Amino acid sequence: MNKCIWLLGLSGAGKSSISMELKQLMVSKGLKCLILDGDVLRKGINANLGFTDADRFENIRRAAEIAKLFLEEGYWVIVAMITPMEDMRTNSRQILQDQYVEVFVDTPIEICMERDPKGLYQQVKEKQIKNFTGIDSPFEIPKQAHLTIETTNDSIKDCTEKIWKHCIAS
Repeated sequence: MNKCIWLLGLSGAGKSSISMELKQLMVSKGLKCLILDGDVLRKGINANLGFTDADRFENIRRAAEIAKLFLEEGYWVIVAMITPMEDMRTNSRQILQDQYVEVFVDTPIEICMERDPKGLYQQVKEKQIKNFTGIDSPFEIPKQAHLTIETTNDSIKDCTEKIWKHCIAS
């Protein structure tokens, strides 16, 4: 059965990089796959949402509903979104049922800040961004992740292979 691999973690943890590598692997194995990336969704279908708790919840809910539509069409779906709160994850789990696979990309905030691929932590430091997850907005460590991967010492390829073995090849 196809699944939704839900990658969650702080900004700069490696979710987008892992999702792209995972998609390449899945396609090379003949699987239909697509990525729902939080940044991309916020520029399009979720452009009308801000960063209040209610808007963040709605952002995640929409991603889960979109994922469900693609799952019904036989796709594997990779979601790469911060998904900071447990209630958001619970709601996604309820929408996607047994097709939901939660993967926590566990990277310390200090490493995420060093990487800062989008310059967001620098903007937070300069007070240009408020309510940033992990700084002045909470991130709850997942309680029910199916898999936890660490990008501090493992390469993107190593993380991808762990996801493949745990979530797809089994």
